[in-house]
Amino acid sequence: MRCDLKSLTLICALIASQSLAACPLRIAVAANFKSSLTDLASRYRQVSQEATTIDIIPGATGALTTQIIQGAPFDILFAADKARPGKLERLGLTRHRQTYALGQLVFWNPGASAGEATLRDFRGTLAIANPGHAPYGQAATQVLASLGIQPTLIRGNNVAQTFAFVRTGNAAAGLVSLSQALDQGLPPQHYWTLPRSYHAPIEQQLVIMNAAPAAATRFVAWLGEPEARLVIETSGYILPADDHD
Repeated sequence: MRCDLKSLTLICALIASQSLAACPLRIAVAANFKSSLTDLASRYRQVSQEATTIDIIPGATGALTTQIIQGAPFDILFAADKARPGKLERLGLTRHRQTYALGQLVFWNPGASAGEATLRDFRGTLAIANPGHAPYGQAATQVLASLGIQPTLIRGNNVAQTFAFVRTGNAAAGLVSLSQALDQGLPPQHYWTLPRSYHAPIEQQLVIMNAAPAAATRFVAWLGEPEARLVIETSGYILPADDHD
């Protein structure tokens, strides 16, 4: 049976489109932004009608960065800081880098009121993320220095583990992210959002890897649309364009 050129072209195009649809977009994300990214990915698929599946792989920014350097096939990294995206860019592994959100830190005091006076007078065990590699931990350390207080500290590997320490009672209170407080439905009277002047900005950046498909660029571009920006803002983050510090 002979197959003319037009038919062959259509068959090849169909095979190519099916292959692209079968190849998922793999997005690595810092634990604090996982819930927000899951919502964003769901909304994007609805409005864009993209056939590409979006796989979300959460973890600590440092660990995810190491995996990428070692060859992990991620297409996008949503980091909890700007240092690791900058490192990947300097290594020549990325084709695009941008700030997607600025994190906010809260003092969470379960079962009691929370505020600046409560934090200043706090004498129990306080959970913070490890300031050695976690940006929320670095901000927490700056807050304690700004207030001149030295509580007994328990350090989590990241802000997700820090939240778990407080949730399970291993720490009496903690400095965690506003996004966690909102996502977990914490009573507003039990947490206090720290003034941004008390710590350096928690600038969270993303990078698109060199080998990422065009779908990665389209998804990142959509983050600038009003619907996506609203999701990020209502999840407890400050939008980069609204950063006037």
